[in-house]
Amino acid sequence: MKLSFSITATLSLLLSFNLLAADISVSEQYVRESIPGTTISSAYMTLTNQSKKSVTLTSITSDISQRIEMHEHIMTAEMMKMQQVDSIVINANDKVVLQPHGYHIMVFNVQQPLQAETTITMTLHFDNKENVIIEVPVQGLK
Repeated sequence: MKLSFSITATLSLLLSFNLLAADISVSEQYVRESIPGTTISSAYMTLTNQSKKSVTLTSITSDISQRIEMHEHIMTAEMMKMQQVDSIVINANDKVVLQPHGYHIMVFNVQQPLQAETTITMTLHFDNKENVIIEVPVQGLK
């Protein structure tokens, strides 16, 4: 089982680096395993724009949920607050890291629990009409 997960994770990374080699690359992607009794998870990754134009991530879709949103954490009145954002801009020749306590992806109403050592498929939709399909390993709770 662990060998299968390692092979899947390695293939996922190799595929994600090559998806839009001229424009957008996706790396270090993972989604958190479901907490028992919940239907919410979160996903993280690094988006690198290797083009000379800004690109905007406008939405994410997956067959695991009909409701996937982009969020960010902001500090308001000395309190950390999470809020939904409509898009995430990746400037030319730059990268954006989706990570805990920053930009991230929220997955609501997961149709079945996400289990560690499996993978899910997500499609990233960009304003330049490019769709990037990535395999995302499910990372166990720590």
